[in-house]
Amino acid sequence: MKILVYAAFGEEMKYIKKFAAETGHQVDTIPDALTEKNVDAAKGYDAISTQQTSAVPDAVYAKLVSFGIKQITIRQVGYDILNIPLLRKAGLRASNVAAYSPRAIAEYTLTQLLNLLRHNKQYYRAIEKGNWKWSAAIPAAEVHQLTIAVIGAGRIGSAFAEMLHALGARILAVDPVYHAQNEAFLQYTDLKDALAQADVVTFHTPLNDQTIGMADERFFAQIKKGALLLNFARGALVKTPALIQALESGRLAGAALDVLPNENLFMDKIQNPNDLPDDVQKLLSMDNVLLSPHVAFYTNLAIKNMVYIALNDAVALSQGKDIENEIFH
Repeated sequence: MKILVYAAFGEEMKYIKKFAAETGHQVDTIPDALTEKNVDAAKGYDAISTQQTSAVPDAVYAKLVSFGIKQITIRQVGYDILNIPLLRKAGLRASNVAAYSPRAIAEYTLTQLLNLLRHNKQYYRAIEKGNWKWSAAIPAAEVHQLTIAVIGAGRIGSAFAEMLHALGARILAVDPVYHAQNEAFLQYTDLKDALAQADVVTFHTPLNDQTIGMADERFFAQIKKGALLLNFARGALVKTPALIQALESGRLAGAALDVLPNENLFMDKIQNPNDLPDDVQKLLSMDNVLLSPHVAFYTNLAIKNMVYIALNDAVALSQGKDIENEIFH
C-alpha cells in the first residue's frame, strides 16, 4: 500500500521510516499541510495523512475521491480542521488520534501552571536587569490551596485533573459527558458555578459550534477575581480582546496559552517580534502571561503514537475496516 504523509516534520521521520520497514507499506512525505495547491500529489496513493492547524479546503475532498482515496487520517486530536459533513458527503471517511498521549499535554499544562503560580517570568525578567530581590514578585500560592475548574474532562482534562488531585487541589469539572470513574478525583458542576469558585480555569475541550469563542466578555465577567486562565486546547476557544481586557483590569491574575486564534500566521516560524499581530505583542509584553508555540504534545512518546496510530488507521480505513478513532460528526 502507498501512503502519502502531509505536513511531516523532522521528529516524525524516524517513526515513519520505522513504520514502513515494519509493515512493508510505502510511505512518502511532504513537509507542507494539505491544500488545494498540493492535493494532486496524492494521485496514485491509496491513503493519506496530515496534521495541521489550518483548515483543509473544501475543494480537496472531491479531488481525493477522484484519485480513489477513501479517507483522511489526521495525526492530532482536534479535528475542527475538517468539514466533516462535506467530507462524508463526498464519500470519504476520517479519523483522528484521540489519545496519542494525554499525559504529555497534561504535564505541560501543569508545568506552565506552576510557572504562573511562582511568577517565574517576572523573576527571570527582574534577574536579567540585575534585580535578585524576592520582592520582584508577590509570594506564590501552592497547588493544594487551589480550586481548579477543568472545562472538558475527557482524556486530557481528566489526566490533568488526576495530577492536580494528587497534589491536593480541589477539582471542579464542566463537561456534558459524565464519567463516574472521574468522581474519585473531581466533582462535576456547571460552568457558572465553576467560574465563581475556581482559582484556575483550564480548557481541555474540543473546538466546535458550542465552544468557539466561549471565553468572551460575559465569561470573564463571571470568573472569580484574581483567577488564572490556561488554554492548551484550541486558540479560538478564547477571544483574545476579552482576555486582554480581563488581564488589564485585574479580573484575571495571569494566563498561560499554548494556542492562539491567529497562530497560523506565525507558528513554527522564525518571526520578528515586531511583526507579530498587535494582540500577540501585547500578551508577550505582560509579566503575567506565558506563551508557548503549540508544543504541549511535543514528547517522544506522543510523536511515536501519533504516527503509528494514524498510519495504522489510514491503512484500515482504506481497506474498508472499522476503527476506534473514526470521526462521525
